[in-house]
Amino acid sequence: MNSEQNTQKYISFIIVILLIVAGVFFFKSKNAVAPIDNQNGIPVEIIDTEIPKEDLGNVDVPITDIPATNLTTAQENLLSQLKQAVDARNFESFANVLLDVYKNEWAGIPEFTSLESSLYVYATNEYWVKGDLANSLRISTIVYDKVPEAWRFRYLRIVTLEKYGRNAFNAGDLAGAEDYAMKILQMMFRPEGTNLMADIYIAKINANITAGDTELAKSNLGYIWDYEVSDDRRATLTNLRTQLGL
Repeated sequence: MNSEQNTQKYISFIIVILLIVAGVFFFKSKNAVAPIDNQNGIPVEIIDTEIPKEDLGNVDVPITDIPATNLTTAQENLLSQLKQAVDARNFESFANVLLDVYKNEWAGIPEFTSLESSLYVYATNEYWVKGDLANSLRISTIVYDKVPEAWRFRYLRIVTLEKYGRNAFNAGDLAGAEDYAMKILQMMFRPEGTNLMADIYIAKINANITAGDTELAKSNLGYIWDYEVSDDRRATLTNLRTQLGL
C-alpha cells in the first residue's frame, strides 16, 4: 500500500471520529434537562406538569436590574412598570401590568420572563413554603383572575387549593374537600384535582357500601369512573366496581 493510500485512510479515519463526536454532542443537546439550581438541586423554573410538592419553591432568585436589550420603547416602558411592581411586591399592580405583557404577546421575552419568575419564586418561598396558605391563595388568585395564562401563579393557586382540599379530606370534611377539588378542575383538568376527587369518591363509595346503599355507591362510582386518575386509584376503583357487581 503506497503512502497516498495510507494518507487517505488516515483522513477517512479522522472524519469518522469527528462525525461520532458530533453525533454524541447533538444527542446530548437534544436530551438536555431543565436548568438546575446548583445549591438546591431542583429546577429553577417550575414547568406546568405534575411536580412533587417538595420541588415547589426553595429557590432564591434575587431581583436585580435587568438590562433591556433590543427592546422597543413601548416594551422598555412596560418592563419598567413591571419591575416597579415586582420590587414593591405589589401583586395587584403586577397582575395589571402582566396582563398587558400577555396581551402584547411579550411574555416570552427574557426580560419579562425573568421578572415574572422572580416574583413567583418570592411568593412561593414567602407563602407556600412557609405554610401560609391564606396568602398563597390570595396572591395567586389575584394574578390568576387577571392573567389565567400566566402558568406559574396558576400552578401556585392549584397546589394551594389542593392543600386546602387535602386538609379538609383528612379532617373528614368530604363536602369541603370536593369544593376545593372542583375549584381546581374549573381551572384545568390536572392530577391535583382529579386525584383529590377520586379519593373523595372512593371514601364516599366505601361509606355507601358499609351503609348497605349499593345504588348510591354505584352512582358515585359512575360519577368518578371516567376521571383520569393515578394507577393506584384506578386499581381501587376497579376493585370497587367488581365488588359492586358491575
